[in-house]
Amino acid sequence: MSPALTINPMTTAYLFDLDGTLTSVELLPLIAREIGLEESMGELTRATMAGEIAFPESFSRRVAMLSHVPTKAVAEIVRSAPVHRQLLDWVLVHKEQCWVVTSNLDVWIEPWLQKYGLKGFSSTSRMTNGVISIDEILYKQDVLAHFDGFRTVMVGDGANDAEIIHEVDIGVANELVHPAPEVVLEVADYLARTEESLCRLLARL
Repeated sequence: MSPALTINPMTTAYLFDLDGTLTSVELLPLIAREIGLEESMGELTRATMAGEIAFPESFSRRVAMLSHVPTKAVAEIVRSAPVHRQLLDWVLVHKEQCWVVTSNLDVWIEPWLQKYGLKGFSSTSRMTNGVISIDEILYKQDVLAHFDGFRTVMVGDGANDAEIIHEVDIGVANELVHPAPEVVLEVADYLARTEESLCRLLARL
């Protein structure tokens, strides 16, 4: 997904990870729990968030676990996922300047974006004989090509956020759900441990 930009250059663009940042849970383990694959998915997600497994390999394996689950069922689980309400409210107030940046598949997260009226970038999918697979994985730092002339702020919590957090003007690591991995802490300008402190920080940036 690559939504068109409608804001004048030099405006601040606020970019947010989805899993564990805007939502108060990691989405793939949540989906796995709903369909009985919690243990295997949870361990793989933990290792990925810590940077122990390369993200493309891990994501491909996790999508394969869910490949035969109806996309509408997965999308509804995501759509109903619990959120960080205070942070999401801040985003909704500033929605014209906010984008969700997630490597999750477009068909899974689009209903969530529509629910809150938000714009987003995601990995893309394809369907073959009723089986979902990855068309193209989103590397989050690549979205910055859409924001030339913008002042960019990125908020994320996983190892696959490290590169974009390093490249934006202001990078924020968050620990709202779990400790941020060292690879993220090394490149972040700020660390937020609560929604309240994160919202205060965003208001000052």
